[in-house]
Amino acid sequence: MLKRTYEKIYSLFEKAGGYLPTRTLIENRVSTIHIKELLENGDIEKVSHGNYWGAFLNKKKPKDYRLLEACMSNKKAVICGPSACYYHGLLKNEPDKLYVATKRTDRGGMKLGFPVSRHYFSENGYEDHVVSYASDGITIRIYDIDRSVTDSIRFRDGIDKNMLEEIIRAYKKSSKKDLKKCYEYAESMRVGRIVRDMIENS
Repeated sequence: MLKRTYEKIYSLFEKAGGYLPTRTLIENRVSTIHIKELLENGDIEKVSHGNYWGAFLNKKKPKDYRLLEACMSNKKAVICGPSACYYHGLLKNEPDKLYVATKRTDRGGMKLGFPVSRHYFSENGYEDHVVSYASDGITIRIYDIDRSVTDSIRFRDGIDKNMLEEIIRAYKKSSKKDLKKCYEYAESMRVGRIVRDMIENS
């Protein structure tokens, strides 16, 4: 690869903050041969289908890189359950798996470099309680604190008991909680009694 080509690609990643999709590289006349060479040399890292991280920048990935990479992989995905609770400050340690919600009809692959617990939600209510924000130019979609706690309780059979207890304790102390909203969502998901009992009796 010519030096000027390498420097151009480096500059593209640098200006973008570290992440770039294939389409941006192609639009800037970076060939698939160049991309393959950079991958083989470890200069860039494939983080999901069609998305790369500029490893040659010698900088750490953002703290929320797992959210970024999941949302790059599937723009309709929503961070949910324990992972959303962690980013809402209800857990001290980030869960080993990233909990992600997608529509039941969404069968697009989400091959990422870390464990993912994918949950399929029906069309009805899927977009309810979604909070969106931008990080490094990428839109992050995450459920609000009340829905995240309710969903964590719904997923309880697949979640560590101590982690779920920590989520509920922290939620009860949180000034951000809205118990009415939490219970209303729980009722709509047909787990109203379970959610109410676990929150009020823990």
